Amino acid sequence: MSLATNLSPLLAGVLGDGPAGSSQPALCDRAGAVTYGQLREDVLRVAAWLRRSGCSAGDRIAVCLPKSRLAVELILGILAADAAYVPLNHRLPLEALRRILHDLRPRMIVCARALADALLAESSGLKVSTIGGSGPELGLELLGTAPAPIAAAPSQPGDLATLLYTSGSTGEPKGIMLSHGNLMSFVDWAANTFEISSADRAISHAPLHFDLSIFDIFCTLSRHGTVHLIDETMARFPGTIRALLDEARISVWYSVPTALVQLQERDALRDVRSLRLVLFAGEVFPTPVLRRLMASLPAPEYVNLYGPTETNVCTYYRLPGPPASDLDPLPIGRACEHLRVDIRDEAGARVQDGETGGICVTGPAVMMGYWQRPELTQDSRLPGHTDSYRTGDYGCVREDGMILFAGRRDQQVKVRGHRIELLALEAALHAHPDVRDAVVLAAPDGPTHTALVAFVVSRNGRTDGSAIREFIGKRLPPYYQPDRIDWLDAMPLTPTGKSDRTALRSRAGDTRGSSVDPNVE
Repeated sequence: MSLATNLSPLLAGVLGDGPAGSSQPALCDRAGAVTYGQLREDVLRVAAWLRRSGCSAGDRIAVCLPKSRLAVELILGILAADAAYVPLNHRLPLEALRRILHDLRPRMIVCARALADALLAESSGLKVSTIGGSGPELGLELLGTAPAPIAAAPSQPGDLATLLYTSGSTGEPKGIMLSHGNLMSFVDWAANTFEISSADRAISHAPLHFDLSIFDIFCTLSRHGTVHLIDETMARFPGTIRALLDEARISVWYSVPTALVQLQERDALRDVRSLRLVLFAGEVFPTPVLRRLMASLPAPEYVNLYGPTETNVCTYYRLPGPPASDLDPLPIGRACEHLRVDIRDEAGARVQDGETGGICVTGPAVMMGYWQRPELTQDSRLPGHTDSYRTGDYGCVREDGMILFAGRRDQQVKVRGHRIELLALEAALHAHPDVRDAVVLAAPDGPTHTALVAFVVSRNGRTDGSAIREFIGKRLPPYYQPDRIDWLDAMPLTPTGKSDRTALRSRAGDTRGSSVDPNVE
């Protein structure tokens, strides 16, 4: 099968002949590996099948599969067919998946057989397919189409590449539209900035429905490196991950901080010799744990990346060394070179350095908009800038030009008349030697008061609460003392591996924002 000549620049970089040659491993999982030569053949085979099945340019194809090289080949095949891929969490409850599919109205969904049977039994009106095999036997099987099919919503203008669903605090599915240009802008910046090459072996920790996977797949493959996919089962076993790091000689790691925290707390990263680059994003990395990680694994370069799904990464900070103390705030750094990042007040005017304001991003990586929600898209823009996005996060620029993250609106609260930064209290808790993990939330305490609730995972069973309070008192003002400490056996996590603050809010008795779709980041 010959390589198509009309591939988008995004795919041409992945499927074109690179310096590594066709025998270079491209994708690896527990089932084995596929070379770049075979990857090209597989992807074009998938694209041809999709076209024969009636899929055309601009169609949205939902991918609801466990993470594997087969799922990645399907994603690349969808793009090669000029369609857009929509990765969904395959562990979603059926009702949550139904809400997304009703909003998306895809041309087809590719999923496991059990889910396919459930969807067809409901007469959902979808083309439902499965994928299987490998090499020349790779193929898709159309299992059926329910009667009275859902009419596909009209394609949006532009070269749509993917829709990534989040739900925010409302529980309603919200599709973030990213074009080929959006992805290419980020991929080229990241691959060039971090010098990704055919010699790199990158670990893919994030699920495919999380935007961190864009780096794993497209940055690595576009430079003809090798991607090692970690599925949900492997992710639960630090020893398995450590073995893969050693055996595959992994050189690039990218994940949410929680994943690194869990590995560090189990001493699974000490003296890994092959890592040259550790990237983390998606949530604040507790400074005490980061310092311990950098002490046990000092060789790699560490980079703090920041950015919502709507922009992918928009700022980055290369750590010159471990933070000086446990309470030192970790900057989110400077704007990525392909973007502009400003700190603005509520009226949209830029604030002075040192003043706190909203983080706003402008440039070619900013999303096309929200799927079928033009008013929400418009509200997220700066006036007159269709390539801008108000992140909803707060920050300030310090004297050296670095941006400090100040949290979201709900992470800066007033308690007993004092302004509290929840992240500062979380950092103090993480510094305690008996604390494995901690999250702090503000919850209603009666009609007019707010309480601070600390959720803590101890290293050795429940720790004396008075010792915790004494420890906090030596580091923070008295009004930072939590009103309640809840001890947990383990921190609940979202499907993307972050601390599940929504579940914790429910436990704290705060129902605000508790109806969050399981596909949320």
